[in-house]
Amino acid sequence: MATDKTPDHKRIKRAEEGRDEWKIKALSRREENEKLKIELNEKKTRLTTICEQNKNLKSELDEAKKSMIKLEKELELMKKKVFK
Repeated sequence: MATDKTPDHKRIKRAEEGRDEWKIKALSRREENEKLKIELNEKKTRLTTICEQNKNLKSELDEAKKSMIKLEKELELMKKKVFK
């Protein structure tokens, strides 16, 4: 704490040190912010890719279900023909 008894040169030095410390912290925060932005973009890209894969797999599953239903119907028809 600066008081009236503290010499001017000490007050100035403390103020300059505080300013320099603030600049260093601001730079660190900016760097951390940039790292987080990059990480966020990577995760968004990954999520988009996973969503696309999920969509493709769902359509494949739907096709497989349709095919299975068709085969089950054919099987039922064959069973009816055989057991007539």
